[in-house]
Amino acid sequence: MEQKKIVRRDFLKAAGLTLGASVLASCTPAPTAAPAAPAAPADTAVPAAAATTAPAATTAPAATAVPATAAPVAPAGYQGKFVIMSSAGDTQKIQPWLDKMKGAFPGVDFDFRPLSSEKFTELFAASEVAGDQIDFMDLNGQDLRRYATGGKVKDLSDLTYKNRFRQVGLDTYTVGGKLWALPVGGIDGFTFLYNKKLFDKIGATKEPETYDDLKAMAAELKKIGVAPFTHEGKNIYMWPVWHFWAYGQTSGNKSVENTFKTLAGDMKFTDPEHVAALEVLYKFAQDGMFIDGVNSLDSDGAWLSFAQAKAAFYHCHVWRIGFVKTNPVDTLDMSLMAPVRVVSDAAIKRQMPGGTGSAEAIYSKIAPERVDTAMKLLDWWSSDESVKFFNDLNASPVSTNVNVQASDNPVALKYAKECADNQTTYLDWFWPPEVTRAFQEQQQALVAGSKKPDAAAAELQKVLDQLYKDGYKFQA
Repeated sequence: MEQKKIVRRDFLKAAGLTLGASVLASCTPAPTAAPAAPAAPADTAVPAAAATTAPAATTAPAATAVPATAAPVAPAGYQGKFVIMSSAGDTQKIQPWLDKMKGAFPGVDFDFRPLSSEKFTELFAASEVAGDQIDFMDLNGQDLRRYATGGKVKDLSDLTYKNRFRQVGLDTYTVGGKLWALPVGGIDGFTFLYNKKLFDKIGATKEPETYDDLKAMAAELKKIGVAPFTHEGKNIYMWPVWHFWAYGQTSGNKSVENTFKTLAGDMKFTDPEHVAALEVLYKFAQDGMFIDGVNSLDSDGAWLSFAQAKAAFYHCHVWRIGFVKTNPVDTLDMSLMAPVRVVSDAAIKRQMPGGTGSAEAIYSKIAPERVDTAMKLLDWWSSDESVKFFNDLNASPVSTNVNVQASDNPVALKYAKECADNQTTYLDWFWPPEVTRAFQEQQQALVAGSKKPDAAAAELQKVLDQLYKDGYKFQA
């Protein structure tokens, strides 16, 4: 069952994010692709009570002191050709960094191949079949699992400088209890952006913490003619981000683990926790949380409705932090918060989906005489100095490296303090393309009111059951 590959990554390319940027989503970077959201493939979350004070500008979170790392200069060693296969699609913006890399490894003839995210798997496979030299892999995060489970990359678990990185990045690129790639670039994802000017208009002094809080605020917003939420509902591949955070809560903060169980056949999409997550989006729609005509809005329309104060919240990727800094609007004073709690257990974390930079890996069949160079390149590539280059280039809100402050923007610092370490992986990095597409369609139908959660769940399971019949087997 072949699906056209339309992914969240394609949508976010408009932001101009590059190598070392977080892969956002499929539901998402260039010279590595625009942030993935989520998913490689495809086209392809009630209540309790309480509220938290809307924070003012925050400072960067404290982290265990780790010596800052300058990009090391490699001593003389291997001399000759060294092949880097990259998901970058263009190298113009990173040429100064590439020049510095060449200077750090005298005598090494780097063959940097920007294959692009869309063509990486195809061209990598062709190179393997042809027996071409492959040494180093600069991957979109969503592709790392494929190569880790397929035995294509080396185990990096024994590296001595792992304390250089935020733990969330290491966790993202750990598969089966082993670390297969280093996170390089920015930590970013999708969360609730909001307009503080509209909070002021209705006298709100606290961020809503629960869905009940949000409903109470929504009633006040509607009194002044403002919609609670906007969203680019026409862009079908953006709907799964709602499920990622909702299922994060209804699964008891086990969205990745239980997604694995579901794809392996040990759970079903019709199980209560999956249905409950679909009910969250349905409830948002039934309670009038979305702006009128939400399913006809594209990304520009959704942004305009938010920036022009026609909607108070926007569930959006945080690349907008840098955008707003360089494109201020009189009607918008933007801040952000984690998605509201939609379950009764206050101990459940309000997680959000995100990415943790590009995945830098070493090819498992690299020739022995080039292994030492590859290890030194990995150290150089992931150094604080290199990562800061990517953070500045991509206007990242948070860095993968604990000693690098990617931005001094108050909103970015708030994301660093409250959200970055509470990210969870985009689930469509794991879903088959057909399941991703089914989610997109069923979620759009939930918002339109043409499908109810239990029926949508049944359709999702039907798609997965057909995949089983066609020979699909999830490799956990």
